[in-house]
Amino acid sequence: MLVDLRHPAQTFPLIPTGSLIQTNSKLGHELVAGPVFGNQQVVGHKEPGPGAYPEYIGSAVQRYQITRVIPPVSYEHGMVSWQRMEQQFGDPWAALDNCQHAARKAYYGVPESPTVTGIAVGAGLLLLWLANRN
Repeated sequence: MLVDLRHPAQTFPLIPTGSLIQTNSKLGHELVAGPVFGNQQVVGHKEPGPGAYPEYIGSAVQRYQITRVIPPVSYEHGMVSWQRMEQQFGDPWAALDNCQHAARKAYYGVPESPTVTGIAVGAGLLLLWLANRN
């Protein structure tokens, strides 16, 4: 059954702690699922302005529609993923250290951003094309 995650009043299915959450954001915004506090699950992510911080999932899905959840491979992996995300809280957002870097560093242990990589490859190809136009 599909659940509409855009409405904060709705109860959400529990996402395993440490899961990598992908969204429909044009720039590929990603989050990491955290534990439940009270009756609400927390996610961690990095955004322009506030940087890396925790937020209730109900609030986050008002801005981002979840499109894919990649669960951790084990309970231990989930706990380590969340700990890595927590260690980033307070870090500022930067173009070369963005939400994908933060989420993937937490989940995989290695910061990477397919969006930044794609832009860099595109820019490199453009420069190569411009250099060889003559």
